[in-house]
Amino acid sequence: MSQRLLEHFRSRIKISDEEFSLLLDHMEHKQVKKKEKLLEIGEVCNYTIYVNEGLLYSYSVDDDGNEHVVHFALEDYWISDLYSFLNRTPATVDIIALEDSDVYMFRYDKMNEMFEIFPFINTFYRQLYEKAYIYAQQLLDRALGISAIERYVQILKERPHLIQRVPLHLIASYLGITPETLSRIRRKLVKR
Repeated sequence: MSQRLLEHFRSRIKISDEEFSLLLDHMEHKQVKKKEKLLEIGEVCNYTIYVNEGLLYSYSVDDDGNEHVVHFALEDYWISDLYSFLNRTPATVDIIALEDSDVYMFRYDKMNEMFEIFPFINTFYRQLYEKAYIYAQQLLDRALGISAIERYVQILKERPHLIQRVPLHLIASYLGITPETLSRIRRKLVKR
């Protein structure tokens, strides 16, 4: 049993040990190897994935074949292609392990079964989706409203562990800049 996942649920909803055990019976527990793909562009996304240990990320690919990092999910984060997951349409992102990871995967049909058995799971997922929407809105606002250097400084403040665990070329992609631009930004910040 994952103590981290139990605490994650309990931070949002009231759930007994027995209810959590039943919930775990409806989830898939998986050990994921570094560079293993959990979702491929064009597939229907069948899971929301909770990262118990490790690091996953998602990225899209533009018409020129360039990858654009969309999301990093470290311990105690969820990752998915929610549009594909909820609408049962082809995914627009790949999800891949950046490190060996321990994950819990909640399959679409199993989740709906749990909604019927435990309505509070519906409440949990509504809160999770609201948080995902707010996160997406913040990313859009940041991309449109602040410079790359300000976005990088925000990552340093809000998620400093990313800088230590994620290759800089992926951080640059996440920021929407080239690795060379990120190097210049980092040099400027060191000089301050």
